[in-house]
Amino acid sequence: MAKTHRDRIIEAASALLTEGGRDAVSTRAVSAAAGVQAPAIYRVFGDKQGLLDAVAGHGFQTYLRSKKDNPVTDDPVADLRRGWDLHVGFGLAHPALYSLIYGDPRPGESPAARQASEILSGMIHRIAEAGRLAMTEERAALLVHAAGRGITLTLISMP
Repeated sequence: MAKTHRDRIIEAASALLTEGGRDAVSTRAVSAAAGVQAPAIYRVFGDKQGLLDAVAGHGFQTYLRSKKDNPVTDDPVADLRRGWDLHVGFGLAHPALYSLIYGDPRPGESPAARQASEILSGMIHRIAEAGRLAMTEERAALLVHAAGRGITLTLISMP
């Protein structure tokens, strides 16, 4: 099946991001790597942020699949620990992508980050149902998210 302009642009931008970080993802470099004219990027994604959001969403789908495929056991705390390990492992394996998704705080969440938050909330809910949560589910989810994001970005930044 032939790749669409959108697919080629996202793949080119993803490769540039992996090789050189966010600064390497210029419209000129992406258009050259994808074999399209620069205006095609704006037609498909609206602006550079739209392109970066699409790259983040595309790359994040692999991570989300691994979280969804993570088996649910009868120990919700152990399941949360495995989810933590997946999260940190994803960030360390894909530092530029992780930094793109989580390193640039702005109002709202990307659809991919929203899905990850929903999975985390479900894990926290199971812990609460088991009577093993000492705070509200919302607070626990926010704290686990903040800790996971913070530790992963810190580990990424270490030599």
